[in-house]
Amino acid sequence: MTGKTGTDAGCGGAANQAACSRPGMPPAEEIKKQSEFFKAISDPARVRIIYALKDGELCVCQLMQLMDMPQTVVSHHLKVLKYAGIINDQRSGKWIYYSLVDSRALAVLDALGTR
Repeated sequence: MTGKTGTDAGCGGAANQAACSRPGMPPAEEIKKQSEFFKAISDPARVRIIYALKDGELCVCQLMQLMDMPQTVVSHHLKVLKYAGIINDQRSGKWIYYSLVDSRALAVLDALGTR
């Protein structure tokens, strides 16, 4: 036993990690995107936003009323969902409308049997 631990153990360091990966394992960048996706849907408020947007776009003011949360909190959750690529925004005059663009979020939630 060499005493190495972690992802580099036995792989010759980070530079040689590609040679040490298992068949069928996605690239690190894809794993990072998947992690961000699950992080984005791991908060109950963001799950509520996803369900709220399933039938069409809503502006922040509508989401604030629906969720009974202040604008700053709703905007924070929208930012996380947008960063993960789950929602998109579109400006119309002074209003910004949000819509669901990645239906996998609903599919994952449905698969979990949360409804």
